[in-house]
Amino acid sequence: MPMNMTEQIMRRGGAPLDVEFLKNVFDRLVDSVYWLNREGRVIYANEAACRSLECTCEEMLAYKVPDFDPNFSENSWLTHWQKVKALGSFTMQTLHLSKSGRIFPVEVSINYFVYGKNEFDCVIARDISARNHLEGSMSFAADIFRMSNEAIMVTDDNNHIVEVNQAFERITGYTLDELFGKNPSILQSEIHDLAFYLKMWHEIRSNGTWQGEVCGRRKNGEIFVTWITFSLIRHKDGSVFRHVAQFTDITEKKKREEEVWQHANFHSLTNLPNRRLFVDRLEQEIKKANRAEHQLTLLFIDLDEFKRINDQFGHEKGDRLLVEAARRIGLCVRETDTVAHIGGDEFTVILPKLGRSPDVARIAQAIVHELGGPFELGENTGFVSASVGIALYPADAQNVLGLLNCADRAMYEAKKNGRNCYAYFSDSANPDNAHSSYEKRRSIYLQREEP
Repeated sequence: MPMNMTEQIMRRGGAPLDVEFLKNVFDRLVDSVYWLNREGRVIYANEAACRSLECTCEEMLAYKVPDFDPNFSENSWLTHWQKVKALGSFTMQTLHLSKSGRIFPVEVSINYFVYGKNEFDCVIARDISARNHLEGSMSFAADIFRMSNEAIMVTDDNNHIVEVNQAFERITGYTLDELFGKNPSILQSEIHDLAFYLKMWHEIRSNGTWQGEVCGRRKNGEIFVTWITFSLIRHKDGSVFRHVAQFTDITEKKKREEEVWQHANFHSLTNLPNRRLFVDRLEQEIKKANRAEHQLTLLFIDLDEFKRINDQFGHEKGDRLLVEAARRIGLCVRETDTVAHIGGDEFTVILPKLGRSPDVARIAQAIVHELGGPFELGENTGFVSASVGIALYPADAQNVLGLLNCADRAMYEAKKNGRNCYAYFSDSANPDNAHSSYEKRRSIYLQREEP
């Protein structure tokens, strides 16, 4: 400590040991320490203060407060001096300016004291650049948390809710006050079973994260679909600190996807599987039958005289008849069977695990009977009949195209036999129509990618 500085502090004569002791104490501090007189001139500064302002202790003695604090002028310093004198001590944040021009924030604690007949301010200043940066980062993170469009929920180590953001409240309808301290199971729907959640939590605990589609329940009871990511935050010792769930509400997206899939795979009028889905299901059933060595039956149904209904009553009445025909066919089959509307007045039925048997004949006859009854079409009554062709896997064909061709030829055989009946495929059935039938079924098969 330069003697010209200590002499101002210890005017009554300090022993060399006392001066050296003070120097060692102050220079060991990481915070800046400097003493100011009434005019704001530095009469002492420790090594930390000199380092922060990038100057020597001798240079510091030439400084007044306005030289290193841009927030003060000569006049404002005098006002500040009186304030500190009146209060005795004062804490504030301000800026310091180093010799190189670097400006940095500091938190200063100022204490007024009298030594002998002289008045001093003892100032302890701490560089808070890092703290401000951390606080700024935390504030920024808090803003992101608060304003994120993605819902965020945080639970403690016991999986009790401790924080949610605005998006979470908007999506679920719950506020943090309503959920604080509760288990997230309050949001569960009945869509997933216990095994689903057990597997999910096993992966979270094993891998620290899990991502997938989860259905929840809003406060108003409405089911919603989320794409959610669960993450674990652990202490250094590996114990759980927090669980974080981030999710997006994909309910509307799923509805749109369902509508697109529905349009692509189901007939818009009867809501039965269309030719695309029919071909896919027939392919799958053939594979199953092949693996299990089961039989399979395909029915091909054509409505006789349907064109006359359209011509006589109009297409609207014809559509009503098709819808009712689809319903009646459904009454005749099992829940495991597939009824499809492949276009116009043509329907198909896939009967898994059934070969040539009384059950097949009974189903075919029931369809003929149901479709032969009157159709009430508003003020009109319409009549059609059905010709049903039957083909068997693997006896008649071993693939989709072959079964379609055989069932179609059998349907023409039923028409040839007077309509309003069913017929099994045989190699001799309708040979004149074999080529045209094959081309027609091939067209259905190849167009399965169309909606």
